Amino acid sequence: MGYDDSVSLLGRLSIVGAAPPPAGTPLEGVLARSRQERTFAVVCRNLGIPCPMESLILARQLLARAQAEEILGRMEAIPLKGLYLAHHRYPSPGLRDMGDVDLLIRRPSLRHADTELRRLGYMPEFDPERIDGGTLNAVEYWRDGSMPVHLHWHVSNASLPHFMYRIDVDEVWSEARGGVLAPHHLLVTLCEHALKHSFAELIHLTDLELASRGVDWALVAATARRWGLENALHFALVLLRDLSEVESPGLEHFRGTRLDWAGRAFLAMARGRRRNGISALGFLSMTRHKVRFVREAIAPPRTDGLRTRTLMGRLRGALRAITS
Repeated sequence: MGYDDSVSLLGRLSIVGAAPPPAGTPLEGVLARSRQERTFAVVCRNLGIPCPMESLILARQLLARAQAEEILGRMEAIPLKGLYLAHHRYPSPGLRDMGDVDLLIRRPSLRHADTELRRLGYMPEFDPERIDGGTLNAVEYWRDGSMPVHLHWHVSNASLPHFMYRIDVDEVWSEARGGVLAPHHLLVTLCEHALKHSFAELIHLTDLELASRGVDWALVAATARRWGLENALHFALVLLRDLSEVESPGLEHFRGTRLDWAGRAFLAMARGRRRNGISALGFLSMTRHKVRFVREAIAPPRTDGLRTRTLMGRLRGALRAITS
């Protein structure tokens, strides 16, 4: 089995509920690569074979849920990404691994949230009130014996400029119900997050496919256009089709999306040997102000506070993103 065939089979098997391949299909390479793509547990479930990692993943997820419940007893927050998906969209939390607990708070409550986390024994990587609100919208907290807690006050947290889109976090909060994101907001924000990570791992497509089940595509399309994230949705749905053979009904809502050279280059690279760092092309495709994007990638504008990174740090990060 060649590289393209193994990736195609792995893409299909990374979708929850996918049918197994015919008997006798070589699977050693697929299983080995699924570990890199973070879909090993899902692939094993679809193949009907035991997964030696599932019990470990489940233990981490139960720890994460216990931490979240402890924190949510002290502040208002919305679980994001892996924490929410594992316990609400996957058939078992043991199918979706994660490295930290992502929580969304309201920006004005940051001081209260920081105080409560410190009372619980967590310490931040830096003082969150020193951030100027540029592209960095989160801070990580650590406590011995616990998973890191990634505290967000915006659903977007990119290291590259994202002035070209307009996620309305007030709208996110107003339409959340029962402490969870509205389904259309969940899907759009997951697409933005996957783009930030260059769709470099198939777990992003696994998450997106689950989040898209039963969603109101008219609401998704309207939200994506209002927030300037049409390209992110288009990328996600095309990659679901081309890498995982999932022809989403939502693709009809984005077939009219016109990609420039940067968007076409991003998709071509994402379809091939995917890698981190190509998200710069995806973001670049979303704006006509490309000179501004490059300039702000290197030196973000100063506001009333501190820059999110030093000039040299931003320069190194931008060059690393473009050349990696």
